[in-house]
Amino acid sequence: MTTRPSTTTGVAPTDIDVPTVTRIATEAARQVRGVCAVNPASVRLHDRSVGLDLHLITWYGHSVSAVAESVRAAVADGIAARTGLTVTTVTVTVDDLLVPGVDVSAAGTTG
Repeated sequence: MTTRPSTTTGVAPTDIDVPTVTRIATEAARQVRGVCAVNPASVRLHDRSVGLDLHLITWYGHSVSAVAESVRAAVADGIAARTGLTVTTVTVTVDDLLVPGVDVSAAGTTG
């Protein structure tokens, strides 16, 4: 009997592709307090490891360095837990900082 490693979401190792990793990374990053928007700039998938570059927009009043570190940890943990991949790097770039109630682009989002 042949068995393959299981993952918490049922994603088989052969089904892991760039769109799947991108979706998981985006979902994980959006859960971090202080994140307004996430744009995965690149995903480098190599055999059983992955490296990512993410661009964020954060909310004013949150420590940018703390948000970036929380995003790195959440993304790495989320991808590892749901795919079994080893996350080698998560590079976070903060492109903008929005002020709630001032920035028009912030309408309808929560921080």
